Amino acid sequence: MANTQFSDTIHVLVYIAYFKGKKITSQEMASSLETSPSLIRKIMANLKRSHLLAPTHGPTQLALATDPAEITLRDVYATLPGQAPLLKVDTHTSQKCPIGQTMPTVLSHYYSEIQAAAEAKMAKITLQDILNDVTLMQRLTAE
Repeated sequence: MANTQFSDTIHVLVYIAYFKGKKITSQEMASSLETSPSLIRKIMANLKRSHLLAPTHGPTQLALATDPAEITLRDVYATLPGQAPLLKVDTHTSQKCPIGQTMPTVLSHYYSEIQAAAEAKMAKITLQDILNDVTLMQRLTAE
């Protein structure tokens, strides 16, 4: 089962950027993500530790630590606790089978290449790109 931690973290950052300057509660963000406010607070605490969210003077005064155009998806990915690779090789395979013996090693090589390519692409996509897409989609659906 896929982990949604990455998309949830991006969601929180875009939400804060979209509603820049407005008071935002963890309950409002939780409603947008259809999750609990406690999960939102955990995500925000992690983002503050990672210096992507600015220190605030109140729970509703949220701001990005830097311009959205300066924050890449690779930056966000790097903040995830226990940052797991995108793909995981099943290493519990039979050592009595020629495929079972070699598949973990073979796949690890390819998965490493896929991970590097994905991270290189993440480094080219900014939070501003996503915010622009959200804003555009909002305009198009309003028409």
